[in-house]
Amino acid sequence: MKVTLSPKARDYVKREAAYLGSNSKKAAQEFLDDLKRLRRGLSRFPELGKSNDEMPVPGVLRFVMGSYLVDYEISRGEVLIFAIRHGRERPPGIEIDDDFDFE
Repeated sequence: MKVTLSPKARDYVKREAAYLGSNSKKAAQEFLDDLKRLRRGLSRFPELGKSNDEMPVPGVLRFVMGSYLVDYEISRGEVLIFAIRHGRERPPGIEIDDDFDFE
């Protein structure tokens, strides 16, 4: 099965590899190698991940890749990785205006 990264996920990989590489070339290479292994694994076993409570959207799966959370979906014979983030980063959410009425 084909495994692709969304533009957002691809940008994150570039930024994270550059950040890691500025401190440790080895850490950057390990991150990229881990992602390569995950992509290879998902191509053979697309349901490796698990659904999660943080993003209760039908069809969305999450795989924990070391310290990173990788969110993806399976659609039309393809795995699309649409979000990658470090576990210590704030989870994606909906921005709410200061004057939002919660009632």
